[in-house]
Amino acid sequence: MKTIFTLAIALFFMVGSANAVHVQTHTSNLGITGGSWYISGTDITINETWNAVGIGMLEISDLENGVTYTVTKNITNNTGVDWNRFAMELLDPADNSGNDNNDIPTEGWVPAGFTHSAELDGLSFAQGSGIPRTSTAFSSRVDDELGGGHDYMDFFDGLVSGAGGTDVISFGLRDYQPGSNQPFLLAQRPNEATGGPQIPEPTTMVLMGLGLAGVALRNKFRK
Repeated sequence: MKTIFTLAIALFFMVGSANAVHVQTHTSNLGITGGSWYISGTDITINETWNAVGIGMLEISDLENGVTYTVTKNITNNTGVDWNRFAMELLDPADNSGNDNNDIPTEGWVPAGFTHSAELDGLSFAQGSGIPRTSTAFSSRVDDELGGGHDYMDFFDGLVSGAGGTDVISFGLRDYQPGSNQPFLLAQRPNEATGGPQIPEPTTMVLMGLGLAGVALRNKFRK
């Protein structure tokens, strides 16, 4: 029965255009129970429904070499558990190449045969492209693709209700070495942090600075 259910989900996700790019749930997926995807040029739209608690794991393949894609994910949370953060990370095939030496040690939640994606392997969230990395539910974001040994984006400071709450997340994807990086995985972990200090993006830091300046000014006038 589990095998039939997994095949049904995979077939559901394979509904889309005849474009060469393919998106489907990976066998390690636990959270995503339904959805669809389609492609228009270099725009990839993914619709996801989550009815189970766990990692949502998508397998993506056949991105063209060096082409920058814009991804829009429409997510519905029916898990019954509210999300207060949302971590996403790219995982590429473990091929024992020199690039794998730059990855952080593989963590326990990473599926067999895959590893973290370091900056030098050519796979990224299209760093430097200028494509906005946004969320309609979370106001802050921290990411790293340059020196941390893995490519990730963590969204936080917000809430997606477990009773049908929604979030729209957008970002870019690009691969300069498709021969060694594909198929790759997009790991999505609700209520998890990738690790390291959670440093808000510059806009949030500016607002925090203004707030602290206001407090200091108020204390000055009280003296």
